[in-house]
Amino acid sequence: MGWKGDLVDIPLGIVSRLVTPRQDRIPDAPSILVFRSNDIGDLLVTTPLFDALRRRFPQGEIVAAVGQWNLATLQGNPHLSEVVQVNAPWNNKYVEPQGWLDVARFIASSPELEPLAARHFDIGIDVVGSHIGSALMMRLGIPWRLGVRGYRGGHTATRQFVQFNEREHVGRSALRFAELLGATELPEVRPQIFLDAHEYAAGEGRWSPRREQRSPLRVAMGVGAGFPEKCWPEASFAEAIRMLLAAGDVEIALLGGGGDRATGARLAANCDHVLDLTGQLSLRESFGTVAAADAVMCNPSMLMHVAAAFSQPTVVVLGTYFPSGPAHDSQWGYPDTCVSLGRHGPGGALATPAEVVGALRQLIESVGH
Repeated sequence: MGWKGDLVDIPLGIVSRLVTPRQDRIPDAPSILVFRSNDIGDLLVTTPLFDALRRRFPQGEIVAAVGQWNLATLQGNPHLSEVVQVNAPWNNKYVEPQGWLDVARFIASSPELEPLAARHFDIGIDVVGSHIGSALMMRLGIPWRLGVRGYRGGHTATRQFVQFNEREHVGRSALRFAELLGATELPEVRPQIFLDAHEYAAGEGRWSPRREQRSPLRVAMGVGAGFPEKCWPEASFAEAIRMLLAAGDVEIALLGGGGDRATGARLAANCDHVLDLTGQLSLRESFGTVAAADAVMCNPSMLMHVAAAFSQPTVVVLGTYFPSGPAHDSQWGYPDTCVSLGRHGPGGALATPAEVVGALRQLIESVGH
């Protein structure tokens, strides 16, 4: 955030003290609104925060405000009192357009906000931390606002804030909001997904039945990502598939959204034991399929966070957008179960299929799947 952001922060801080009531202490059982209307992976890395807040306030009301595309992500979450839909036109790829006028109109007059304002939440948490997020919480009349300093501004309009640290895992940074509110018992920094028995069984049913002796290794493969530069080359995926199948006793399920159908069809063409599920599954069905796998190979996408929720051995293959695997892991990875493979040095070549397949097999051995 540069000097322009600083100029916005000064008047924002002044206005915040004029338009919202002051609250001198946190109630024993507060009502808390956690705002995270971002992409699916962003929400998944935030889910440990709900657990931490519930441990801190067992009788409190904890409400998650997310985009409609993410309602299924939080289905069955026992730490939440409620999940509400807020389709904010910023910091996601689902709502268009996202200009300043669109943002201003949303905050001023969106019908999604009226019921929330009427509930008079005690605490509001803007996980991203921004001028817009602070303005939203002010619009809702929330007195005890939490944000982030040093990222996109807005901290001058908050009661407490987390200091942005680009070297810290995003999930660990989210847990710092709970610490600001007095939490001392924190869950593992790992996404939380809650499937019911039917969803687990349906995920199991998409794979070949397990045999008593030497069942095929199930590898869920995510072939899509947010934009092309994040993706490992399709030719590298094809070679990795060939190498995995050549070793025998391997079954591969290709996962992705509707935009990945063409890639999935090409990768699965003329390949036995490769099931192309791209564009065919709901979000929850994809969760169940990953839960029933033995390992995951994917681009840096929400699938890596889904895999982490089920502690699946995962190799994340990085495209040219990322400077290195370790740098990606420091913010987004999961020790013991996940490794990111990217460029060999600044501007160097991407990881080879042989390196990726070797790393996957090593990880499977070490995790014990």
